[in-house]
Formats: sequence, C-alpha cells, structure tokens
Amino acid sequence: MKKTLRRLAAVLFVLVSLVSLCAQSRAESTLDKTHKQTQASYTSYHDCIRLYKLPFGKLYFLALSAANSLGYEIKEMQSRNGYIIIEAEGREFLLSANAKNKSYTYLKLSPCDNNYYFNPQIPKKIFNYVDLNFNMDIKDLKF
Repeated sequence: MKKTLRRLAAVLFVLVSLVSLCAQSRAESTLDKTHKQTQASYTSYHDCIRLYKLPFGKLYFLALSAANSLGYEIKEMQSRNGYIIIEAEGREFLLSANAKNKSYTYLKLSPCDNNYYFNPQIPKKIFNYVDLNFNMDIKDLKF
C-alpha cells in the first residue's frame, strides 16, 4: 500500500512538473509577442507619403522594385491603378502610386488594417530605395 502511494505521488509530481513547464513556455511565447508589439512605435501618416517628380509608370516600377529588393513578400499588384500589396514584418501594407499630374506622383504606404503602430523603418527603407534609384532607367525585358 505504501509503495503504491509513493509511486502515485511520484507520478503526480512528474505530471505537475510537466504541466508547469508547458505553462511557462506558453507564457514566454506570449511575452515575446507582447514585446514585439511594444517594439513597434506609432508611425505618423505624414512619414508614409512622399511626392516625387517622376511620371506615374516609373515611380510604380521603382516602388515594385523596392518591395522586391527589400525582401518584402508581394501579395498582389495592379499596374493600371498603381497598387501593390506587400507583407512586411508579419503585416500587410498597401503601397500605392497616385499621379498628381504628368510629371508629379505621390507614393504612399498605408497599413491594410489602418493601424499605424508599426516599425517606422518600413516606409523609410522604401523611400530611400526610390531616392537612390531615382535616375535609373526603366528597361523592358525581352524574352
């Protein structure tokens, strides 16, 4: 009788230890998610839009090239309307080129869920890429 009680107590001790380890790992993953959310700061709307002295087509292709070269996943694109949906840091963004007139075009990045709490480096990287490649020629690929 004493042996079975000891064995039962040992089994219960092991089970309680395993349950506490599982609960602790879940709590750590929740803390990691919370930490990542608090790392993202508020990005102003004004930091997500820029006016370029470029025609619509060239700016659209530069924005598409920026999203591709920065390693963001391109989910969807519409060249006629100038829309590109990208996924960056686990969130989806709409990158749009909007023509003001023949020689000026706006490039705007907006989060798809309209929540501006994200890393402000995302629009800065895209705009820096466009700024660096501002004078590059757009060439058609012939297959």
